[in-house]
Amino acid sequence: MIESDDIAPDVPRVRQTLVLPASTLASLRGWAIDGTGLATLARVRDPDGRIALVRNDWTDGWFLPGGAVEPGETPAGAARREVREETGLEATLEGPLVALEQTYVSETDGDPQFSALQAVYSATADGEIPDASQLGVAEGEIQAARWFETIPGNLHDGDLLRPYL
Repeated sequence: MIESDDIAPDVPRVRQTLVLPASTLASLRGWAIDGTGLATLARVRDPDGRIALVRNDWTDGWFLPGGAVEPGETPAGAARREVREETGLEATLEGPLVALEQTYVSETDGDPQFSALQAVYSATADGEIPDASQLGVAEGEIQAARWFETIPGNLHDGDLLRPYL
């Protein structure tokens, strides 16, 4: 089992249950069981206090830049890489804000399938965010990326993340 103390020892821990269809669970199973089972997000602010958010191909709302930690990669290194890939910004990480202890559950029968951990980091960066066509590792992965003066109402997992942003 993944220990959140190893990733973010001095931050709040929040449990999150993700009820997903079998096809989505199947696509994540290799990462969660045979891979790292770790992911990172970054709350990136600029000197003016704006927050950088992305819109990707799997959610309707805006999202913090982030993604899976690759084998051999540190969570902090993954957070910096994901920010660069998804926003074009070079982020300076300041530390973790919260650790999300996630349980993935089948929407078919309600049975837990596997667990994962997602660390949300505080980061700073400045500069312009390029056009979405220049972002992401796959064409069309990032639909939009931009700076926001305030956190939008349609932030993905907003109820869970808003207290830490």
